[in-house]
Amino acid sequence: MKTEVSILHHDYPSRLRETVELKVQQLAKFFDQLTSMHAKLERLNEVHRVELVANVAHGPTLVADGRGGTFNAALEDATSKMTTSIKRVHDKHRTERRRQRRTA
Repeated sequence: MKTEVSILHHDYPSRLRETVELKVQQLAKFFDQLTSMHAKLERLNEVHRVELVANVAHGPTLVADGRGGTFNAALEDATSKMTTSIKRVHDKHRTERRRQRRTA
């Protein structure tokens, strides 16, 4: 899976970039059809924002947005939302495959 991390309008330490890449790579274990993941880190005044965009092969583009007072809180919020979205798409994909087998 291809990962990309963008930092907008603020300088974060390199260890935070590594943390984001690690979290994004962990999301791949939920669904093997993920082709790429893009993370956008941004700080708006006192609020940190993390936006995750995942591309699924032959499927939808998933977007999760997390906000928090700290960077880690925003990252956890975004990853939990993305995990829920990925699991939902994975379950839908499995259900569609079962239906196709029954009709064949």
